[in-house]
Order: sequence, then C-alpha cells, then structure tokens
Amino acid sequence: MKHQLTIHPEDSIEVFQKKFNHIYPYLKVEFFKKSHRKGQGSHKKDMYAGSDLFKVLAKMNEKKTFFWNDDMSIDAFEQGFRTKFGLNVQVFRKSGNVWLVTSATDNWTLMQQNEEGQSLEMHLKAQSENKEEFDRTEQE
Repeated sequence: MKHQLTIHPEDSIEVFQKKFNHIYPYLKVEFFKKSHRKGQGSHKKDMYAGSDLFKVLAKMNEKKTFFWNDDMSIDAFEQGFRTKFGLNVQVFRKSGNVWLVTSATDNWTLMQQNEEGQSLEMHLKAQSENKEEFDRTEQE
C-alpha cells in the first residue's frame, strides 16, 4: 500500500510520529541530530524532543510531502527521509513493553516489522491469558 504524509513547517515531530504510528501501530519513528551507522542504533542523547518543529530542524518554510510504500525497507525509509528533509530518523518496533531499534533488521519492510510487533504482542497476550487460566485452576 502507498502512503503519504504532508509535513508543514509548524508541525512538531510528535505530529509526524502520531500519524506514522496510526499507520503502523507497532512501529515508531524517532528523530536524531546525528545519523547512525548501518546495523547500529543512534544515541538517546542525540534524540530530538517531540515538541521540536520541522521549520527549525529541517529549515522548512513550506509544506513537503513524503511518499513511501509498505514494502519499502526500513533502511530505504530512513534514507528517503534523510534525503527529503535532511533529518536523521530511526524506526523502532514494539516488543512487549519496550521499543527495540530495528538496526539488525533494517532490510525488512515496514510491513514486516509492524507484523512482527503485532505477532509478538498477540503471543505475549496469549501467554498471559494461559498463565491466568493456570493460576485459577491451581487455586481451585
């Protein structure tokens, strides 16, 4: 599936993050001052705040639209964003209650990453339900 998000200069990082997360509920994107090496994550100290504005970070004075597909690799998505806006982004995948950097699987597509996060959540939920059922039968 094709996607596009229009970013206005007055938009904050958080606005983009929410729109992206609406499309991919098991992924999130973070913005960094420095780029990361292939196969590595960025340092948290280099992360921009969600309240930072695109007009400041990307020196934007007019809206821009970013296009991508579900079958685009994480690496291509991150590179495309850097090319279009001059900003370093990194995609994270939800794994239970934590967000994992996808650097080891940057060759996976956005859809694959999102489905992996969903699959893990369903597995953890099933385990939790089984444990609750086991606990109830032990008490009886």
